[in-house]
Amino acid sequence: MKTTRDKQSVLGERVLLARKSIAGFFNGLTQQYVNVYIVELGYRETDVGWIRSMSFFFSTAPSTILSLLADMASRRTAYLLVLLVEALAALLYYVDGALYVLLLADIFTILSFFALTNIENILIADYVKGERRAFFLGTANSLMRIASMVAPIVAAYIVNMFGGISAKGIRPLFAIRFAGLLSGILLAGLFVRDVRRVKVSRTLGALKESLEVVRLNPWLKRWILLEILGGYVFSISVPFEMIYAVRVKGADEFVLGMMGFALNIGTITLSPIVGRLADRIGRIKTILILRPLYYISTVMLLTAPSPPFLVVAWFFRGAFFATTSAFQTLALELVPYYYRGRWSAVRSFFSMMFRSPAPYIGGLLYTFVFPEAPFIVALLVDLLLRVPIIYMTPETLDRRKYLKMFREPGVRVAR
Repeated sequence: MKTTRDKQSVLGERVLLARKSIAGFFNGLTQQYVNVYIVELGYRETDVGWIRSMSFFFSTAPSTILSLLADMASRRTAYLLVLLVEALAALLYYVDGALYVLLLADIFTILSFFALTNIENILIADYVKGERRAFFLGTANSLMRIASMVAPIVAAYIVNMFGGISAKGIRPLFAIRFAGLLSGILLAGLFVRDVRRVKVSRTLGALKESLEVVRLNPWLKRWILLEILGGYVFSISVPFEMIYAVRVKGADEFVLGMMGFALNIGTITLSPIVGRLADRIGRIKTILILRPLYYISTVMLLTAPSPPFLVVAWFFRGAFFATTSAFQTLALELVPYYYRGRWSAVRSFFSMMFRSPAPYIGGLLYTFVFPEAPFIVALLVDLLLRVPIIYMTPETLDRRKYLKMFREPGVRVAR
């Protein structure tokens, strides 16, 4: 017979999945178009890079504080605050095309992306036991992709209805996204609860303890470096992918829609399988085995002889994104549960601060070197620098074995 707490936990798990799915669809409407929208407003690729770089810089402190809040006071409170910021980002894109408004919208986007990824994963880790955690995250990612699968196609018809790829054609997508995200906030507010008590502590003390944990475990330092370098893989290239597809490869709104559809199909197909694989053979092996999918998709993007080949490239990119569940699980499991919020805060602070120049560098490479340059640099940084760090990271699948080597200030029973 299930207890009230068991029923609440099951309900909480389902609501987290539902909210993630709602966000998947409505965020998916604009995912292909944000940076194209900025360029269509009359700004340059270097402006796109500058906006994104400034967004990383100015969202670093708020993201860190929200992640700390999840550990120091309430996961639920931090979660709802970030959901509100996520919705406001969509509203700002819709209401004005001025540079400072676009900057604020992008700050809210980056802030909500990093803080929400951290806090939502912490909540999932609190709700879900370790032996099915990677599978649950994989399933959550698949459901999100299922919900977002048709979003790029729907978006293509909306954009076409309002005049095609132009600022006027793209703007309505942001209003629809804002309305949809509000429904997700209402659902989460009604049903998501804190399921583990967190010890309320002072911010300075929590930060000092977190830094001490990182100092005592050298692989945590390497993981932070890994996430910083992630900016020089994804932040240096992703803002320019759709711009490149439209302006260099000749893609229209329907090709962009099919690219998004193919990406979601690739992720949906592999996410649960990758989650199971990560729970069976380990997080590290799973991430490394599937890493070449990213390189294949990048090479296909650059060498595509016609727009339809971009769709195939994005299927491979989606298959690569299926490893996100294993990556997220590994990142969380590198510390005991009572450090997860603070660990997320420390990771976010350093990675966002030091990766903030990456988008602007990408814009300079795209504009003044050649359009393919950001993608080539991203591929080389991942292959030559990030992959070795992933390989050197301890496996966390066997929690008892891992926690025997984990060092922390004081003595606690870790789970």
